[in-house]
Amino acid sequence: MSEPLPNRADILIVGAGPTGLSLALALQQQKCNDVLIVDGAAQGENTSRAVAVHAATIEAFESIGCAESILQSARKISGTVIQSPRARIEMATFAPLAKYTKYPLMIAIPQHITEKILGEAVRDRGVRVSRPHKVISVQPDAENPKLSAVIFEDGHILRARVVVGADGARSVVRDSAKINWADPEGESKDGRSTILSQMIIADVTLENPPPWPKDKINLAVNGNAFLFVALPGQPYPQVSANETVYRIACGVPSSLGTPPQTMDVDYLQKLFDAWGPTSVMGPNTPRVIVKQPAWSSRFRTRSSIVDTFFTRLPTGTDSVGKLIRAGGPVMLIGDAAHIHPPIGGQGMNLGIRDAVRLAPVLAEYLRNTTSTGIPTSGDVDGPMKRWAEERRARGLTVIRTVKQLTALLAMPNETRWIMGIVPVNPTWIRDTFLGFMCKFTWWRARAAYQVSGLGNP
Repeated sequence: MSEPLPNRADILIVGAGPTGLSLALALQQQKCNDVLIVDGAAQGENTSRAVAVHAATIEAFESIGCAESILQSARKISGTVIQSPRARIEMATFAPLAKYTKYPLMIAIPQHITEKILGEAVRDRGVRVSRPHKVISVQPDAENPKLSAVIFEDGHILRARVVVGADGARSVVRDSAKINWADPEGESKDGRSTILSQMIIADVTLENPPPWPKDKINLAVNGNAFLFVALPGQPYPQVSANETVYRIACGVPSSLGTPPQTMDVDYLQKLFDAWGPTSVMGPNTPRVIVKQPAWSSRFRTRSSIVDTFFTRLPTGTDSVGKLIRAGGPVMLIGDAAHIHPPIGGQGMNLGIRDAVRLAPVLAEYLRNTTSTGIPTSGDVDGPMKRWAEERRARGLTVIRTVKQLTALLAMPNETRWIMGIVPVNPTWIRDTFLGFMCKFTWWRARAAYQVSGLGNP
């Protein structure tokens, strides 16, 4: 039985994932005490999903007092390696980041462990989390449109000075605020898809795992991109304590149809045999055997970003049908504001940094408005607009980077002939170029900096 909801809150955060929890902790440090998190699920996730946490995000966790606990539960990652049939390429090295941060590394930690640590911190610090309470709409309050009326599935109405949508890619908050959501570069004009247009991710135990270092993100690239990384500790109670759980992810070509909702050993084994470690390690390599899938998921990859991360709820339309936005402020963070393919492990990281940077902005708004949303000084929307512009620019940068990485890794391993006499294979060119450039420490450090978030916090 869920606890009854209050009738009002200064700040309502819709969504109790890592992004929403991080915002609540950051607001608590800003002395914002009337904060409520709601979530439609009865409990938090118990599956891995995102596993990569980058240096800029560790810094964000430090700012809310959670970095130490997260680091203790994580596997430290020193670099990224591409394994192809032709070469082993050290793509990124994180140690040179020491000139920019006290966290010159990446860490691997299952998302549900991150969520558990943040959830414990929220409870310890007295921030309220109410479950299961499903938001179905956000509207201007009928009596005072400067406040937002948040309507729940059971009919309860809660009035809030600020509503933050941290409710994922299918955000009810975003839809209620009528904020546009699209790929910034538009849909593919030629209609073609790559092998990474649909993907699977799974956490598995293995027999004969490849002799690849556990402190690296490993990518087998052979006409596909097959992610392979060892998870820390014992992330699943059904797996024996002495067994390592490996996160895998790879594209599934459309010719194989839609992946099953629940993937069994046979299905995952076929993917391993086709594109996994043994596909790039030579004919005499022992076959890697999938023993047990602990969890799996499927998804289609796409990129979208909102037109704005901040708006006010529409209160009507003008004479030409344009929305009049005079209602309460609505902010979007995390997947409610931006999504993209998982290459580079950027999604959760960017959302957490959205949240931590939003907290002082919302604290300033509360100081400069009355409990009924009336401004008491200055331009109260200015800081929120500036935050929104900054975060959208960050999101666009990440989407561009991820698209470039995806295109690089999804190159077809096909030889074409120029004029019938000159063989050209794009993967040969890629591997030769990267194999040469990645011999230089400055290039590997540049690649690490690009994904670390330090230049795009």
